[in-house]
Amino acid sequence: AVVSCLCSVSSGINAEYGYIVGDFCNMPADWNGTFDYLMIFDCMHDLPHPAEAMKGLRRVIKEDGIVTMVDINTSSDMVKEPRNPVSAALYNISLHHCMSVSLAMEGVGLGACWGVERALDMLKEHGGWEEGEIKVDTESIVRHAVYVLTKGKGL
Repeated sequence: AVVSCLCSVSSGINAEYGYIVGDFCNMPADWNGTFDYLMIFDCMHDLPHPAEAMKGLRRVIKEDGIVTMVDINTSSDMVKEPRNPVSAALYNISLHHCMSVSLAMEGVGLGACWGVERALDMLKEHGGWEEGEIKVDTESIVRHAVYVLTKGKGL
């Protein structure tokens, strides 16, 4: 999986920015503690090995850094989802696109409907994030969950 980051290459108001492209699941060691802020938008569920990416997120942000992960707001339990056309469409897209993308790369195949519950479990188990370091907002963006992760200092 490829990561593209817009990063400051100098400090101050007139900072310059550039893109860094690399493997999101295998970020290089020289990125450790480098980033103030990372945003993952609607892609964690497509990665072949999201657990590795979650470990890497914690490793590459600074001690006072923040990660925002935006993903689809569904339940990990399909039966809990409301019976409406939007839910049916999301599960269809998840099955026929998202899971296929991950599985084609010999991944775990989470899919877009991996659910908030599973995302939280994985962030804690694989990413090393603790309860006080994770805040989830499911109200601000329609059909999306916004996970705000901080390192150690809590929210």
